[in-house]
Amino acid sequence: MFEFFPKTGILMHMPAVRDAGALLKVIERLHSLKDVDIILENILHEARTFVRADAGTLYQLRDNQLYFAFIENDTLFHRGERENNKYLYTTRSIPANTKSIAGFVAETGQSLLIDDVYSIPGDVSFEFNPEFDRKSNYRTRSILAVPLKDTEGKILGVIQLINALDKTGNPVPFSQQDRLFISYFAQHAAMALEKAEFAKEMILRLVEISQLRDPHESRLHAQRVGEYSAALFDAFGARMGTPLVQRNRGKEALRLAALLHDIGKVGLDSELLSKGDEFSEDDKETMVWHTIYGARLFSRRSSVWDRVAFEVTLSHHERWDGNGYPGHVENIFSDTLKPGPGKTGKEIPLSGRIVAIADVFDALVSPRTYKDPWDEESAFLYIKTKAGKQFDPELVDVFLSIKDTIVSILQNTR
Repeated sequence: MFEFFPKTGILMHMPAVRDAGALLKVIERLHSLKDVDIILENILHEARTFVRADAGTLYQLRDNQLYFAFIENDTLFHRGERENNKYLYTTRSIPANTKSIAGFVAETGQSLLIDDVYSIPGDVSFEFNPEFDRKSNYRTRSILAVPLKDTEGKILGVIQLINALDKTGNPVPFSQQDRLFISYFAQHAAMALEKAEFAKEMILRLVEISQLRDPHESRLHAQRVGEYSAALFDAFGARMGTPLVQRNRGKEALRLAALLHDIGKVGLDSELLSKGDEFSEDDKETMVWHTIYGARLFSRRSSVWDRVAFEVTLSHHERWDGNGYPGHVENIFSDTLKPGPGKTGKEIPLSGRIVAIADVFDALVSPRTYKDPWDEESAFLYIKTKAGKQFDPELVDVFLSIKDTIVSILQNTR
């Protein structure tokens, strides 16, 4: 059995469900988040939790393609692997047309409730693709697919939940109550996502302003540095035994702050920035100031994000061995500032040590007017050789342990 559910307006009243209080708490938490990826991950995970779905995929709609933003499967992936597995699918996409289940939902704005995907009748436009089941030895049965719509009705993506489970863990169909519940949840989730997308776009506009001064500072470079930094922070936190909630909170702030690691370059002369790596000694002394200018923008440190952005902008050029800059600075607002000796080791904030690795790696694998891009393995080897010198050796070890994640991020944002 399967059912279509037509486009509807906003559900003014929450459906009567036994977990209404829990739903409201999750919605409130979603609206408090600022990072797009953290929101997307929470949307999928919480939707699955509420209706006891074994698996699910969250698609984002871009350029008439549905991209795999997140994928979870409790049967196939151990919970500890969830963070890494999500990136391995981000380079994949499917057309947003009526030939697939998720494509049908994105194209029509209708939700779908399917009891058994292997029994879909032949008189409908969409069909189930069994390729994943064959490759993974998984058995998809029931599916609930719901659109994510912004406040103007534009489709942002699709939540696709797979295999509702009964109390004994056996797959069963999703219920009508499940559909109403997830549809209501999806409306609020889309609002939170829309708000976060707007905030991220404003940050990226600042990056574009920086690009007017420095042609090497692009949106894609900034986004990759943010993604690498978040992945490294999370993997390092997992190794240290940091609780997931705390890791997510820190990862959210660091990803956004890392986007603006070089925003201080707006205060430098564009002629200087266009020189690439051919700097005189005077030029090098001037370049130090971009860390100071960037830190000044976030000097109020009135929020967690401000504090992390202050650390990142000021310290991402520090070196583990103390040969970085700007070093110990007493007053970042002094016009006669003379940067002190470089900070060493763990004097450098963790956020700065992480972004230092992410920034250099992406600079190596990116084309520049003064060099060709390095291949990934050569860049990883360079990072490894600088452990204990330029970079925190423990962070380098973690970075090299998540190579697949880093490469997936790179491939998805080129």
